[in-house]
Amino acid sequence: MFQEFHGVAIEAISACVPKRKISNDFFEELLSPKELRVFEKTVGIFERRWADDSITASDLGYAAALNLIRQNQVSKEEIECLIFLSQTPDYKIPFTSNILQDKLGLKKEILCLDINAGCAGFIQGLSTAFSFAKSLKKGKVLFIVAETLSKIISVKDRSTAMLFGDGAAAVIVSAGDLNNNTTFLNFFSDGHNASAIEIPDGGYRNQITAESLNAIKDENGNKKNKLNLTMNGPKVFDFTLREISISIEELLKKSNIEKNEINYFLLHQSNQFIIKQIASQLKVEKEKMLLNINDFGNTSGVSIPLLICSNKTILNNSQNILMSGYGSGLNWGNLITNLSKTKIFDIIEI
Repeated sequence: MFQEFHGVAIEAISACVPKRKISNDFFEELLSPKELRVFEKTVGIFERRWADDSITASDLGYAAALNLIRQNQVSKEEIECLIFLSQTPDYKIPFTSNILQDKLGLKKEILCLDINAGCAGFIQGLSTAFSFAKSLKKGKVLFIVAETLSKIISVKDRSTAMLFGDGAAAVIVSAGDLNNNTTFLNFFSDGHNASAIEIPDGGYRNQITAESLNAIKDENGNKKNKLNLTMNGPKVFDFTLREISISIEELLKKSNIEKNEINYFLLHQSNQFIIKQIASQLKVEKEKMLLNINDFGNTSGVSIPLLICSNKTILNNSQNILMSGYGSGLNWGNLITNLSKTKIFDIIEI
């Protein structure tokens, strides 16, 4: 699927992370000192942020959105649509965007929408936000992406425990003569391999039973129950190296944009080695591939906006930015846009 939007842009962006830092020392029972050094060198994660038990994804999203509204001086009356994207919502019912509409003090004449999406979620959410913004005669779309992945992993599972972090971002998307901005997107899906990243129980295919809570030890010594996130690392690794660079090349071709015209590549912060391999496949210099995985880990759909706020100084002057998200689903998507007029705010903590 290919999309092209004219006259719609990201007006402003804010991000929020928990104050609590989890260093790799926390996992000393999982890895030997030598294994830990290899992990840091290849995966590139040295610490991540985890929310306290009392903090949910919507709390992080609320803080990011409130900061965005205040700093960007957005009138709440202008917000016509609120999108909340997460795999860790507050409840199954009701949906979280409705809760945030009231908490943020937004008007009742508003469309509230929840999206369940993962590592490609920021690109998918922007596609949705751009579509709504383009259809509005006036007004703005508030798009919030937030995750507390620390709440769904087992700290005794080497395949997931050290990878994931928590965070949130809020974006204002609006239409109009915004520097005559044009945005290009493409999307892909491989549902055949959906089980590569999943939580086995807790939905309505496999409902929660007493057995769901029993910790199971796998052949690699990892312990997790059926309500914890599971990931087939090798399958996900192969998928990213097989599909992502090709899909990026395809978007560049359809957009009629040369690779050297892209100022920076913002890839989902999944794994430092994977990002460097994709850079090598694309023959893109490493300076153009921005990283912040060392400080925040893999925050799923939050990783790209968090990366933007981490690099606000250089991105504020960038004409062509390419973003790429990929992961659970399996889903992947790419986007090319202009951030030179976007107001990017510092990351806040709660």
